[in-house]
Amino acid sequence: MPERAAVALGVGQALLAGATIVALLATAQVADPAYEVRRELAPLDLVMSLIYAPLGALIVVRSRHAVGWAFLVAGWGYGVTAAGIAWSVIGVAHPPLPGLGWASPLLLTGWTTATLVSLLVVPFLLTPGPPRGWARRFAIAGGAVVVLATAVRVLIQVPQAPPHPLTGGGALSDLAYDVDGALIPIYFLLGLAVAVWIGHRLRTGDAEQRRGLSWLLMSLVTVAFAYMVFEIGVSIDGPWFPAGTALLTTAEVMLVGAVFVLIRRQPSWRVDLAISRTLVGVLLTTTLVAAYVVAVWALGMITPMGAESTGLVVVAVLALAVLPLRDWLQGQVERLVFGSGADPSALLERVAQALDSGDADSPQLAGLLDALRRALRLARVEVRLDDVPVAVSGRHEPDDAGRTLSLPLRPRGREIGTLSVVPPRGERLDPRTVRLLRQISGLVAVAAQLDDANRAVEEARARVVEVRHEERRLLRRELHDGLGPALSGTALALAAVPTTSSLNADDTVLLRRLAEELSRRADDVRQMARVLLPPVLDEGRLGAALDLLADRYSTSRFSVSVDAPHADRLDGIHQIVAYQVAAEAVRNAARHAGARHCRIRLDLPADGGVRLEVGDDGRGIDATAVPGVGTASMRERAAELGGTVEVAGGDGRGTSVVMLLP
Repeated sequence: MPERAAVALGVGQALLAGATIVALLATAQVADPAYEVRRELAPLDLVMSLIYAPLGALIVVRSRHAVGWAFLVAGWGYGVTAAGIAWSVIGVAHPPLPGLGWASPLLLTGWTTATLVSLLVVPFLLTPGPPRGWARRFAIAGGAVVVLATAVRVLIQVPQAPPHPLTGGGALSDLAYDVDGALIPIYFLLGLAVAVWIGHRLRTGDAEQRRGLSWLLMSLVTVAFAYMVFEIGVSIDGPWFPAGTALLTTAEVMLVGAVFVLIRRQPSWRVDLAISRTLVGVLLTTTLVAAYVVAVWALGMITPMGAESTGLVVVAVLALAVLPLRDWLQGQVERLVFGSGADPSALLERVAQALDSGDADSPQLAGLLDALRRALRLARVEVRLDDVPVAVSGRHEPDDAGRTLSLPLRPRGREIGTLSVVPPRGERLDPRTVRLLRQISGLVAVAAQLDDANRAVEEARARVVEVRHEERRLLRRELHDGLGPALSGTALALAAVPTTSSLNADDTVLLRRLAEELSRRADDVRQMARVLLPPVLDEGRLGAALDLLADRYSTSRFSVSVDAPHADRLDGIHQIVAYQVAAEAVRNAARHAGARHCRIRLDLPADGGVRLEVGDDGRGIDATAVPGVGTASMRERAAELGGTVEVAGGDGRGTSVVMLLP
C-alpha cells in the first residue's frame, strides 16, 4: 500500500509538472503580474520537482526508505511553486481566475518547504536502517521546524497580490511576515548544526559512506549559505538573487547524488552512469551561471567597461575554463558515484579488504575480482588458469569477445593464466584503467596461485576424510560380517561341548560362562560396527544417524537427546566428521562422566560453517587430567577440515565438547 501511494504521488507530480509546462508555454507572451512572482525561476522549480518526486517514489518502491517520502515532499514543494507561478501569470490574462488568492502564498511556501526538508530532515534519514536515537529525534525536530516554516509562510500576504483567502492581508499576515524574517537566520544556523552532525558521522563511517557523507556535507553547507544569499537577493538588487539561485540549485543536485550513494544497496552500472552524467551536466550548468553572474557584477563594479563588454569578457574566460571545469567535475562525480576507480590508493584499499574477507564460501580471488569490477566499473572480470575459468565476476554477454582485454598472469616470470576484463556495452577501456589493470595483474596472479593452493589443500583434506571413511567401511564390514559371526560361532561351539563330551561339573560351568562371554563380545562387536559408521550416513542422513546413536546409548539410567534440524543440509564430508566427533563425545559421556543426560546440538550459523556441541550433566573433567585418545581423535578429525574442538567442564558442572568447522 505505501508503494502505491508513493507511485500515485510521483505520477501526480509529473502530471502537475506537465500541466504547468503547458500553462507557461501558453502564457509566454503574457505580461508578469503586478506583484513579484519570479517567473524566471519556474523552469528550475520544474526541473527540481521532476528530479525529486519521481526519485522519491522510486526509493519508496524499491526499498521503502524514509528518505523517499522526504523527497516526495520536496518534489511537491517545488512543483507547487512552479504551478503557483503559472497560475499567477494565467491570472493576468484571465483576471477572474478562481483560487488566484492562493497562488502567491503557495509559490512562496512550496520552495521553502522543499529546501528546509532537504536541509533539516533528509540528513537524519540517511542511516543504514530506520533512524534511531538522536537521529530520530533530530529528524522529528527538523520536521517540526519545516511545519512551522510552512505554516508561517502560507499566511504571508504578498504585496500587491490578490487578498489572502485566510488573512485578507491583515495583522495576521504582518505578524507572519515578521516571524518569517526572524526565522531565516535560525534556518541558517540549524543548517550549520546539521553539517556539524554530518561531520561527526564522516569521522566514524567506512570508505563507502565517507564518499557520500562528504558530498552531503558540502551540499548542506552550500544549501545553508545559498538560502541566505537567495533571501538577500529577493530583498535587494545586485547579483545576490541569481547567484543564490544557482548555488541553491547546485546544492540540491549535489544532495541528490549524495543520497543516491548513501542509500543504494546493489550498484547498477546503467543507473550509476545516468546519475553521474546528470550530476555533471547540472553542476556544470549551474556553476557556469553563478560564475557568469558574479563575474559580470564584479567586473562592472571595479572596471569602467560597459555591460556588453563585460559580458563578452566573462563569456570568453568561461569558454576557456569550461573543459577543465567539466573534467574536474566529472572526476569528483565519478569518485562519488563509482568509488575508487580513479584513485589507485583507494582501489588498493578495496582490494586489500576483498583479500582480507576471503573464506571458503567466498574465496579471496572471487572477492578480488568483484572489487576490481566494481571499482573500475567493468562489466565482467575473469581469471583462467591453464585455459580453464577459475573465477568470474559479472555476467557474460554475446558480444564480450570483441570488447575483451586479456592480460597474462606471470608470477615470478612464469605464465600461469590470463586476466580478462570486459568494459560495459557502449564503453571502452581508457588508458588509465588499462594501466591500473597491468599494475595490479601481479597481485591477481598471486591471489590466483593462493586460491589454487587452497583448493588443492581442501581437496587433499577431502581425500583424507574419504580415505578414513572407506577404512571405516572396511572395518565395519569386517567387524559385522567377519569377527562378529566368528565369535558367535565359537560361542555356539563352546555351548555344545558339554552335550557331546563328558566333563566334570566345574568344567561345564566354566565352558558355559566362556560361551556367554563370547556371545556378549560378539554383540559388542556388532554394536561397535553399527556405531562406527551407520549405513544411513552413507545416504546423507546425518540427522537419522544421530538419532540412532542416541537410541543405542540411551538406557534407564542415561538418556541422550538430539537437536539437529538442519543436519542433512551438510555435505557428506562434514556429515562424517560431525558424526564421528559426536559419537566419540557421547561414548565418553556414557562410560566415564557418570552423567544422567547427554545432549547433542548441531547448528549452521548464519555466517557459515558448522557448530556441534555435545554436553552432559556428569562430574566434569579433573583439572589435572591429561587428554586421552578419544579427545585427541576428535581434534584430529576436526583438523582434517580445518576445524577445532574445545573440551570444557569441571567441578561437577558436566562436560561440554564444542566443534567448529569452516
